[in-house]
Amino acid sequence: MKNPMVLGLNGFGLEVPDLVQAEHFYRSFGLETEQERDTLRLRSPGRDNDEGLLTAGRDKRLHHVSFYADSTDIAPFADHLRAHSLQVSDKSPAGWRRDGLWFQDPWGTWINISPHIPTSTRQDSELTEHRSRFADRVDIALWQEVGPAKPPLKLGHLLMFTQDWQKAEQFYCRVLGMRPTDRSAGKVTFLAAGRGVIDHHCFGLINSTHRGFQHASFQVSSFDQIGLSALRMQKAGYTESFGVGRHAIASNLFHYSRDPWGSWIEYYADIDRISDDWVCRDWTDRPYIWGPEWSSEFWSQQMNGNFEPR
Repeated sequence: MKNPMVLGLNGFGLEVPDLVQAEHFYRSFGLETEQERDTLRLRSPGRDNDEGLLTAGRDKRLHHVSFYADSTDIAPFADHLRAHSLQVSDKSPAGWRRDGLWFQDPWGTWINISPHIPTSTRQDSELTEHRSRFADRVDIALWQEVGPAKPPLKLGHLLMFTQDWQKAEQFYCRVLGMRPTDRSAGKVTFLAAGRGVIDHHCFGLINSTHRGFQHASFQVSSFDQIGLSALRMQKAGYTESFGVGRHAIASNLFHYSRDPWGSWIEYYADIDRISDDWVCRDWTDRPYIWGPEWSSEFWSQQMNGNFEPR
């Protein structure tokens, strides 16, 4: 019998010093927000899952990462996790509300396995519209047609710092059924979830001095939507950014904006899709094929500043 596996990224949980500030930032980014008692919920419009849950804390700190699985795999997953000597509960940690299973990885990050496969009312239609509408345009003034900025389609991936890089990769593959798709040697591992044709990665692990949140990345439909969305962030006062460019590993177009606590949030488009035949490789190339001068913070001994407390 095959072990159960997660099928994708469902969401994340952060503690932040100021929920009012957080709401302004994420609404400016294009997400829907909802305050429920002491929790701020974040969603890309049209999604039916909470892609972000935020609560108040002294420092910005990653609390949990949530993945989704088939509902029929939840009971087998509980047995599978216990077989790996993990303490499993179907009750959320105090102050956090997500259905499904909860456990902590060996480095203290809570992991949630949700029994709900997310759905969207927007993603397929907007991507199809963009590909077909302007592909063979004639007698169309494109600059009058591309705007305005639209909100993100979905949370696509999240990268997390870890102080035990190789062991963390082995843990997430063995316990959650993920697989490495590419590595930047000594710096980052990209992990995919699910079967068949899927996005190049939904999760990643960055070699660091301690655990923490590095960035969350949200999909938009096109290069123009990256630019228009970046402009919206600048007009909202969030001017510290990095991009636009195209990554090497995974090939996606990117633009990052700095959040109020030093970390990053990304718009991306046009990411590689892979099949079960994809072979993971270790790369030593620079992390982008074009873009702005690469910041040392993004590609130094410690890739990206880890601003969370140890």
